[in-house]
Amino acid sequence: MATNKVYDSRAQGWSTRKKVVFIIGLFGLISVSLVGMIYWNGNVFEGVRSYVRGEGLWAKAQKDAVFYLTQYSYSHDEADYLAYLEALEIISGDSKARTALFQLPPDKQAAREGFLQGQNHPEDIDAMIHFFLKFHRISYMREAIDIWQSADKQIDALTRIGEQIRDEGIGSRRDSEKLAELRLRMRQLNDELHELENLFSLKLSEGARWVKLMAWQISLLILIIFVGIGLLVSRQIIKSIEKSEQQLALSESRFRSLKESNTIGIISWRLDGMIDEANDLFLNMLGFVQADIEKAAVNWRDITPTEFHTKDQQAIDELLMQGRCEPYEKVLIHKQGYWVPVYIGAALLSGNREQGIAYVMDLSERKKAEQQLKLAATVFDFSSEGIMITDSSVRIVSVNQTLCKMTGYDQKELLGKPPSILQSGYISTEQYQYMWDALNQDGHWQGDIVDRTKNGALLPMRISISQVKDGANQITHYVAILSDISERKAEEEHLRHIAHHDPLTGLPNRILFNDRIERAIKKAARNNTKLAVLFLDLDKFKPVNDLFGHKTGDRLLQSVAHRIARSVRETDTVTRLGGDEFAILLEDVTDLEMVDKILKHTVDVISETYLIDDRMIDIGVSAGMSIYPNDGTDIKTLLDRADKAMYENKKTATAANINR
Repeated sequence: MATNKVYDSRAQGWSTRKKVVFIIGLFGLISVSLVGMIYWNGNVFEGVRSYVRGEGLWAKAQKDAVFYLTQYSYSHDEADYLAYLEALEIISGDSKARTALFQLPPDKQAAREGFLQGQNHPEDIDAMIHFFLKFHRISYMREAIDIWQSADKQIDALTRIGEQIRDEGIGSRRDSEKLAELRLRMRQLNDELHELENLFSLKLSEGARWVKLMAWQISLLILIIFVGIGLLVSRQIIKSIEKSEQQLALSESRFRSLKESNTIGIISWRLDGMIDEANDLFLNMLGFVQADIEKAAVNWRDITPTEFHTKDQQAIDELLMQGRCEPYEKVLIHKQGYWVPVYIGAALLSGNREQGIAYVMDLSERKKAEQQLKLAATVFDFSSEGIMITDSSVRIVSVNQTLCKMTGYDQKELLGKPPSILQSGYISTEQYQYMWDALNQDGHWQGDIVDRTKNGALLPMRISISQVKDGANQITHYVAILSDISERKAEEEHLRHIAHHDPLTGLPNRILFNDRIERAIKKAARNNTKLAVLFLDLDKFKPVNDLFGHKTGDRLLQSVAHRIARSVRETDTVTRLGGDEFAILLEDVTDLEMVDKILKHTVDVISETYLIDDRMIDIGVSAGMSIYPNDGTDIKTLLDRADKAMYENKKTATAANINR
């Protein structure tokens, strides 16, 4: 019999090992499958992202084409027309790429050249080609391509309008009514193209969602199949383990040495409640001594609260059926009257249905720890601040929902990743090194950083990081508390804006203007270049206030500011000095003719009729300028010279005359 038992045990052990190996292989297959799906999903969404970015470039080029063609219809400046043609060239690149991919076989090289012509990023092009070839037959992609082709027709119409405007521009006589009609048609085309652009993005988004849904459904189906197989095999393994545990429990009941162990409470018990023997750990757990056992003063039924009698009876029924019972939690009454939570398991002695052995574990400390864990979990889950916990190798092991809401990431997306997944690039390597130096030295660091959410938005945060160490003083975890300070930063930025900008026009005020002049003077002195300061004073502005009121006057000043800002380069600075006085800083001046041209254009633009509150208003402007270093080398001198030149013009000539 003994030999047979050993043989059966080995056979059972071998069977269990094979099943464990099978489960390990199964979960390895699951992991490989999921990684493959994730990789495929990544390629798909990279293609979608690339097309969305390409659509943005296409839309910008289209708007640039309309803008420069409109400018050309007014100014007939050859530079505007060349800019318009350059924008059309970008648009035509995407069309060439699509045509090349529709060929049989697809001409990938021509498609690449077309996408490059469309100013798509070189690293995005392979993903765009792959996405187009794989999904162009799907309904969403077909609809998006149809929209794309419809937009090409609109672009063709825009090209024809451009040719007509060009004919008018180079002709000796220009038909103003025809140009106005062509501009109206351009605006209509621009609106129609804008609708097509939105529709194209919508179809791409719908297609991406469909692909995502299908991918996750397939992944879920595969996962369910594999997990089902794994659970079936695991169930068989658990049954094998349970059988082995029963055999082990019966064998261990023959060894009384376990009773003398002080690592766990051990008792010899009877079904009538008597405890024949108990080790010191069990007695100390309940406040009894060996003399109480000898006097038969300890009865496990008497020291069990009534509430747990049902559980005990269920365990006894299991013992009588199987010879052992599943361990369970209950409560025993201490000699002083309070309850002691315990975890108890029991087995009958071999061939005896009245006596058995039981082990008893004191759960008092564990229950306290569970309460503390529940409290900590409540604080963790419901904290109004984001909480992140990493292991000692700085890999995220836990985050709360508040942090997920702040960053836009799901917990699954963050777990196992380094916190650098949130980095925005606004914090330098030196700043991070300083943070780690302080953290390693003091065990704690607190400061402000700028992270980035999942959708790319910047997220300013106040962060407090602390080390967690074990009994051996080794770092086991890092805990970070993160607070969203976006509103505070926005308020600070708003206050800075107010401090440096005119509240009526939004232009830089005198403080900011002086700062930029000072920096421009230093730059010009360093690079041996020139700069110009233009001083503008509106003529006939006071009568506007007197006749129509200050609200109309304010709206007029806003319109003037808008016109001036549009008349200069992006690198130039326009400011309102106060009242109806404006100034312009022109940097990197190459020649005085450029300054004269800009100033004349600005004066002409300001002098055009305004439509304010349904009133046609005409004003003039007096202007003067000074050049660094010809007229001065400091802020005060340059402003005074420009102001003086302006007043001389006001006295001696009309508002359009310019004198330096």
